[in-house]
Amino acid sequence: MIDFHMYQQLHKDSPTFKRSYPNIDDLNCERMDSEMMDANEPPTAPHIYVFPNTILGYNLRSKKWVDLDVDLIQEVTWNKVSFEHLVLDTKTKDLITALVTNEVELERGADIIHGKGNGLIILLHGAPGTGKTFTAESVAELAERPLFQVTCGDMGTSPKEVEEYMNSILRLGRNWNCVVLLDEADTFLEHRTSKDVVRNALVSVFLRVLEYYDGILILTSNRVGSFDEAFKSRIQLALQYSPLTKAHRREIWKNFLSRLEDINESPTSSIANLTEPGSRKRKFAKSSDIDFDDIDRGIDDLAGFQLNGRQIRNVITTARQLATYKGERMMYHHLHHTIAVSNKFDNYLLELHDGLSDDQLARESGIR
Repeated sequence: MIDFHMYQQLHKDSPTFKRSYPNIDDLNCERMDSEMMDANEPPTAPHIYVFPNTILGYNLRSKKWVDLDVDLIQEVTWNKVSFEHLVLDTKTKDLITALVTNEVELERGADIIHGKGNGLIILLHGAPGTGKTFTAESVAELAERPLFQVTCGDMGTSPKEVEEYMNSILRLGRNWNCVVLLDEADTFLEHRTSKDVVRNALVSVFLRVLEYYDGILILTSNRVGSFDEAFKSRIQLALQYSPLTKAHRREIWKNFLSRLEDINESPTSSIANLTEPGSRKRKFAKSSDIDFDDIDRGIDDLAGFQLNGRQIRNVITTARQLATYKGERMMYHHLHHTIAVSNKFDNYLLELHDGLSDDQLARESGIR
């Protein structure tokens, strides 16, 4: 995100904004007039030479200001197709689309208190790997807004730290019209008790900050059973993500393979593009080294394995590395081999928990 005015507000004491020459106004130098600065056309020589080749921008993932190469800055291309790939029923997609579209178009809600209750807060709850984070990413693409993802582990542990961090993040998110994602917000959503004063303060701070946020805010949780009832009135839409069925898994496999085939059409793309945005890219061979027909014939067998979306992506990534190491095209048997090895750990945990799955354990303990 490029916003030099915001950078200046946040770094008022930076040497960047202090004059190097106390009497610079007395120097015999030319200044670019306002008409030239406001022009839509880029500057030409000799004026172009006074502009830097880098500009400060905020990295929404690392949450740091970094230098960006001006020549590499491009217009954002929004991926509207990602929302269509969500494994959700049509009615739910329609409701999300309606809420997000209206929130983008409307500047204020009907609340009589200015700045209070005007935002859209969505809760996504369910088991890990069922599509919660992908839903948030797709909502940002649908709204044509940047996604500002925050994990609650970044906020600190004291009420003061949490409030200061939340206010700073939401300030940036509101100024830049971001879709703010508070991932794994379970710690701040848990119900208050009379014995834990610190936790009560954390939850109260979180409630207050949410109450006055007027943008699009998405919370994810996999422990909704410990939810504090005060959050119910703050949340406009809550979506449950149930464990994936075989049909869901088949659709997820097909979506990943479809993305790989799209990558295959690009001469410079590799399987590394399947990984999370911002992750370290690996030097793999091109995705043309994948036998899509062979994998497609075994898609029903692959969907039969009890994997979530994140595990499916990891299986594809690992199987690709296995095939590359062997100098082979990735085929169904590479995927099956990877799943068989990975399942040994899952089977051990299943045996350790007397045959109960993670979801069953969570339900028995009342947290999901």
